[in-house]
Amino acid sequence: MQLTLSQAQTQILETLVKQGQYPSLEEALNTALLLLIDEVALPEPDNSPEYLIWAEATRQKINAAREQARRGEVLEVDEVLTQLRAKVQTAKAVKAVKAAKV
Repeated sequence: MQLTLSQAQTQILETLVKQGQYPSLEEALNTALLLLIDEVALPEPDNSPEYLIWAEATRQKINAAREQARRGEVLEVDEVLTQLRAKVQTAKAVKAVKAAKV
């Protein structure tokens, strides 16, 4: 799959790499996509204990992923997308099973 970014989007990613926040444009974009997927898949945030626990666990995972990226422990885009697609399919299947039980 090929994506075309706007000039502004490219500049943002290049700035993040130049600042040392990510080792490559690819890693900066991967992180952005992961954050977007989390936003799309989640219900409206609330202050319930369950949500706050989930939010903290997610922050820790993101921080761990950033450290791995800084150390060069990265995956190819195609592998990441394959894993994400599998997670989405699993979530859809679980949702379908739950809906069928109702």
